[in-house]
Amino acid sequence: MRFFLSLFLFFSLLLAEPIEQMIEKAKNFEENGQIEEALFWYKKAALKNLEKLKDEPILEAIEELPKEGIAPIQRAQIYAAYLDPYEDKESKETIFQMLSDAFGLRPYKSNYIIPVSYDDKSPSNRQDIEAKFQLSLQKELGYNWLGLDESYNFGYTQVSWWQVYDDSSPFRETNYQPELFVTIPYKSNNSALKAIQFGFLHDSNGQSGPFSRSWNRIYAQAYFQLGGFFITPRVWQRLEEPKKNHPLDANGDDNPDIQDYLGYGDLSVYYPWGRNLFKGTFKNNLSRHSNKSGIELEWSFPIFNTGIFGFLQYYYGYGESLIDYAKLTHRIGLGISLSR
Repeated sequence: MRFFLSLFLFFSLLLAEPIEQMIEKAKNFEENGQIEEALFWYKKAALKNLEKLKDEPILEAIEELPKEGIAPIQRAQIYAAYLDPYEDKESKETIFQMLSDAFGLRPYKSNYIIPVSYDDKSPSNRQDIEAKFQLSLQKELGYNWLGLDESYNFGYTQVSWWQVYDDSSPFRETNYQPELFVTIPYKSNNSALKAIQFGFLHDSNGQSGPFSRSWNRIYAQAYFQLGGFFITPRVWQRLEEPKKNHPLDANGDDNPDIQDYLGYGDLSVYYPWGRNLFKGTFKNNLSRHSNKSGIELEWSFPIFNTGIFGFLQYYYGYGESLIDYAKLTHRIGLGISLSR
């Protein structure tokens, strides 16, 4: 885990892009109809350009700003003008990024909070009603190194199960998933294939001894659009670890049979309907003798015009969490989604 965090910070600081490349990337997104991504890169280019301005032009611009309703970029201009000057360029850039929210972190997978979920298969030693939440972010590290308009990214997803209704309210399980991946768009108007993605994914629960779970995978994923449906099949290959000499050994494979339950890939299907989004994720170990599978169904729906969505999640099968990957789960929960 420490390695991935260090790698993330290293690339975030070193892989600065020229303004021209940011604008070119924004234009490509705009041409493909990806307005949100285009606006993100236009903003980055504008922020980068502002860093080159002298203090006097910034001060002149501040005089014409409205007193209320000032946008984050404008607020950063004000602070940058009135802060005591820093002599080194690096400190100036750091302060500007901090004030203008320009580190480029974006939602990756859905971010949600489910305050109430019920699992009718939960063991007797814990509450069958608990909270669950997911945090997922990504940071782009590079773009178009091979001339394919590909993007290189660091992703981080964390899922937690919280026994909030127990007397001591412990966090029962947290799964950490840092990953590195590259996404390559497929630019053909007549093709259902829209992009392919290759990545390395680490998955662990941060515990020790008999409760430790972890595994590493490399994966390939494709993005298809068929009418109103978006379909993303993914296959993976586990990176093998040495066997433990004893179950309590600190080193070695914590869960050698995990693929017997989680299989060798999964399939996600998305269907947007107005402002609603339906998603199903399916996995199966493809074994005739001991078939194990898991299905997760999600529905996010608008809550007026708040920008927050209601979120309903249903799970049945194996592999919902690492600690219980070999146990059957039957859960339903209701909460809110902050991104999707």
